[in-house]
Amino acid sequence: MWADAPEAFASALTGDRVTDTMVSTLEQRVAALRTMDEQLGGGRLLEHAQGDLSLITDLLKSGTYTEAVGARMYALAARICYLTGWIAYDSGLRSAGQQYYVGALRASRTAGDGAFGAFVLAEMGVHAGDAGDTQSRVRLIETAIDSAPKDMPAATQSFLQLHHAEAMSRDGQTQQSATALNASMALWDRHRSTGEALPEWLQWYGQAQLESTEGKIMLRSGSTDRATAALEASIAMAVPRDKATRAPRLAEARLAGGDLDGALDAANAGAALLEGPVSSDRAVTRLNEFSRQLDKYSAVPAVREFRDRLRALPMAS
Repeated sequence: MWADAPEAFASALTGDRVTDTMVSTLEQRVAALRTMDEQLGGGRLLEHAQGDLSLITDLLKSGTYTEAVGARMYALAARICYLTGWIAYDSGLRSAGQQYYVGALRASRTAGDGAFGAFVLAEMGVHAGDAGDTQSRVRLIETAIDSAPKDMPAATQSFLQLHHAEAMSRDGQTQQSATALNASMALWDRHRSTGEALPEWLQWYGQAQLESTEGKIMLRSGSTDRATAALEASIAMAVPRDKATRAPRLAEARLAGGDLDGALDAANAGAALLEGPVSSDRAVTRLNEFSRQLDKYSAVPAVREFRDRLRALPMAS
């Protein structure tokens, strides 16, 4: 995909200077890839991310640059390593995703970016939790919080506390989870009151993520009405890929509240996105998990129709 790259990039790959302008071009490209991921999901973008990562690492190895440009390049390498890992995770390649995250940690350390390193540790915990290792997730997020810079912006602190709340909830530590969730919300309110800009790598974070995590925590605690309300609010604000991955959670919450028709509406909305622009193994996996909760309703025609639709999805397994 870089065959028609500007001549300066080709020269830098053989030892010439990497300039500020070149780094700015690469930063814009990585930002655009992140936006495409939000709209399309990881299933369509892994090769693109790997290509960008390869170019950036080759420039670091072969090009020459000032100390300031080098710091920007290592920070950018951390971002693209993380993004490639996230896209791999969304595509169902969890082991590969963790390997990219390790690369992101190393690059962030070289760049001296402790806040981004804490962010990556928190995201690594998501993988551990999804694999059933809830205690490792708690340890990873607590390490992230303990190692994060003390002057970190309120929004970044809110992000870490939200992960802490989710980790504690999965590990059965209900009271600690509620405390962390309240802290995350208070920090987000503080961020909004100051008008402070989000770091570029956290531009996607906000009220939709807070509502989504609150919904999951409330669902685990049996508060189905609060879970449903939070998940509905989250989906209304979400980008397309996140709508697809959160739809099964909303379906679960509605089903737990006795609303089979509403549950199927939510699940079918997620399936519709996966039939169209979004490609996400996580969303398909969650729809399959929801489908298994419908066994006692298997004679209902609408349930049979949904299950037929699910089996026909491109990534269904």
